[in-house]
Amino acid sequence: MRHIIYDTDSRPKSRRILTYTAGHADDGRPARDVILYKWKLVAHDVARAKYETPDGITVNGEVAWVNRILHEGDILRVVITDHAPDRIIPTEGRLDIVYEDEDLICINKPAGIVVHPTHGHYADSLANRLAYYFEQKKEPHEIRTIGRLDKDTSGLLLFGKSRSAVGLMDAQAARGTRTKVSLALCEGECAESEGYVDIPIMRAFDGNIKRVAKDGGDPAFTSYKVEALYDGFSLVRLTLETGRTHQIRVHMSHIGHPLLGDPLYGNGPFTHPYSPDIKISRTALHASALAFDQPFAGNRIELTSDLPSDMAAFVTNTPVTGK
Repeated sequence: MRHIIYDTDSRPKSRRILTYTAGHADDGRPARDVILYKWKLVAHDVARAKYETPDGITVNGEVAWVNRILHEGDILRVVITDHAPDRIIPTEGRLDIVYEDEDLICINKPAGIVVHPTHGHYADSLANRLAYYFEQKKEPHEIRTIGRLDKDTSGLLLFGKSRSAVGLMDAQAARGTRTKVSLALCEGECAESEGYVDIPIMRAFDGNIKRVAKDGGDPAFTSYKVEALYDGFSLVRLTLETGRTHQIRVHMSHIGHPLLGDPLYGNGPFTHPYSPDIKISRTALHASALAFDQPFAGNRIELTSDLPSDMAAFVTNTPVTGK
């Protein structure tokens, strides 16, 4: 007899339904093999499916345990549920949605907006806008960021719609199959066309948010390639092997090429060398490309984002001096 412990929490839930039709190679295998190895669900996901939902795990429409033996043609169905918290205030606001499916949503984030509510930004964060978007769609979801972007950084930012999806995406990052490429405008003309920065990063001793590149910190690895050289600055493509706070900003400043506009590791607002009316008033960093596997279906997804207008203005109004 199956013992069901129904969840009495009154908060709305999101439901992600996974289905799989057993093939010839699956004949005689237990359902757990599909659940654990094809979908890569963890024990907590399986427990919620078994005990929080009346039809959480079924085979051919009948409630089943994970040790149920599958036969060719059987249809396995698993329901993943998540509580949606009510602590984020839904706020109407523009969202540039680059990609969305049942498990993920990718936003092209503008510079100048924080990702999550913080002191002084209780209702004007990107998460507030996402909460409103999901509310209008009547799809309750917790706002779970995959990766991160600083307030002044623009570009692609991925969110997961369930704990399971986020866990699988984090595993991809650990394996190196989830990648992010960023573009930055850096002060000075880089002497090397490409390079690799292997310098630990740690919190500065003065207690503020600033980080420093210093032995004894956390390992940090950044690869860079110069896309073009301009009079007074460089357009650089960067990829990270680690995700330390302010990693790109710290590393590029450490090698003598801080990002244009960076008030913390560079020289702050930067004026165009030929057109004084064109300025960079924020850190000139843009997350331009993401590549990952869909967490359950497994298909490869590649997303891109063009340079935002402030960075593009510098590039298009300055002569190229080299590459």
